[in-house]
Amino acid sequence: MLHWKARVAQTLILLALFVWGGCGPHISSKETLKEAPPKSLARQAQLLGNGLSFHNPYDSLPEGATNPEAGAKFSYDRSYSSNSRKSPVGIEIWIYDDGGQELHKLHEHKLKSIYEDIYGWDPQKWKAELEGSPRAEEILRLKSDLFWESLAQQFAERVFDEALTPALYRFGPHCLKPKVTCQDPGIPEVKRLVIKTSIDGRRDPMNPVTRSIFYDVVRGDLEHPELMLELQIVKTQVAGSHRETVDYRPLVVQQNHRAQKADHFTIWAHLPRGSQTRTKNTDYPDYNLLLVPLRHLVLQGEVPDPMTPDGGMVYATSHKLFQRAGEIIAQLRTPEGGQKVAKQLIPFLTPKYYYMFEEGGQGLSNYRSYILGDTAGIGKGLNPDFGRIEIVYNRVTVRSF
Repeated sequence: MLHWKARVAQTLILLALFVWGGCGPHISSKETLKEAPPKSLARQAQLLGNGLSFHNPYDSLPEGATNPEAGAKFSYDRSYSSNSRKSPVGIEIWIYDDGGQELHKLHEHKLKSIYEDIYGWDPQKWKAELEGSPRAEEILRLKSDLFWESLAQQFAERVFDEALTPALYRFGPHCLKPKVTCQDPGIPEVKRLVIKTSIDGRRDPMNPVTRSIFYDVVRGDLEHPELMLELQIVKTQVAGSHRETVDYRPLVVQQNHRAQKADHFTIWAHLPRGSQTRTKNTDYPDYNLLLVPLRHLVLQGEVPDPMTPDGGMVYATSHKLFQRAGEIIAQLRTPEGGQKVAKQLIPFLTPKYYYMFEEGGQGLSNYRSYILGDTAGIGKGLNPDFGRIEIVYNRVTVRSF
C-alpha cells in the first residue's frame, strides 16, 4: 500500500497530465458541443423584466363601457386615418449598454421626452403648424397611419441618432421650417433598444384581439430589427357600439368526454433580424396574416353569430388541434400554399364576420383585397418574414411550428 504522501504525489501527476492533454479527454476540431434548445418566445419576453412603462391599467376600462377610450390615459391619435379614431395603447421601453446593463431608469426623462414626440403627438397642434403647407393633409394622414412597428423604429432613430425617416415624423412639423435643424445626440451609450407595444382587445373594436409587438434592435443595424408577436386568444367583451363578446378559442374533448375551451391559448411568432430590410410601413407584416387563417380554419371556424362567445371548432384531443394548426401554418409558409389558404378564407371575409369594416373606414372590400392578396397579404406567404411560430395551450404546452 502506498504511503499517503506517495498517493498525493501520484494524484498531482495525473492532474497535471490531464490539464496538459497527456491523458485527458479531448474534443477534436470536428466534434461540436450540443447546443441548448432555444428558449420559448414567451420565456424570452418574460426575461426582459420591467421596463419604462406607459400603460393603461387593465381595470382602467369601466365595466360595460361602450367607448374604447374610456379611462385611457395613453393612446395614439389616428384622427386623420381612414378609421379616424384614437387607439389606446401601452408602451414599454428597455435600453441597454454594450455590456447588457439596463439604462432606462437612468435616462427616464429623455425617454419620456421622445415618447411625447413620437406617440403623444397632438393632431390639432400639428395641423396649425402645417397651415399653408401643400402637403399638410398628406403629412397628417401618414402620421395617423403609421404602423406600431414604424413608430418603434422612429423611437429607435431618436435614441441612436440615426435617420431612416423624415425628421418631421421624429420631432414634429417645426422641422419643415427653413434653417431649423432637428437633431439631438440621442443617448450615445445605448447599444440595444426594446419596445413592447400592447393593444387591449377590449379597446379595439376594429381588431378585438389582445396582442403585443416586441421590437428589438441594436445600434448600427437599425434596418434589421428582431420582432416577436404575441396574440392572446381569450374571451373578450368589446367596448364598442356593438357591445359584442368575441371568443375565438377552440374546444378540446376532456377526460369527462365534454368539449371545453382552453383557459389559456396564445400564439407567438418570431421575425428574426436580417430576414429582410425594414424601413417603412410596408416592410412590417401584419399580424392578421397569421391570425385570420388560424381564426377561421383552426380555432373558431364557422359560427352562427360571431358577436357572441358561442361555438368554436371541436377537437378530439389537443394533439389533433396542434396537428391542424401545423398543417395550416405549413401551407402559409409559401406563396403557393398561402394562395390556397386565401381561397379557403373567401367565405369568411364577409360582413357577418367583419361587420366593423362595413361601417366606414377602409371598407370591407378593400380589407378583403389587402388581407387575401399576394402583394402584402396571405397570398404572399409568411416566409421569409416569419421564423418560429409557437402555441401556448393552457399555460403549459408549447408547440413550435
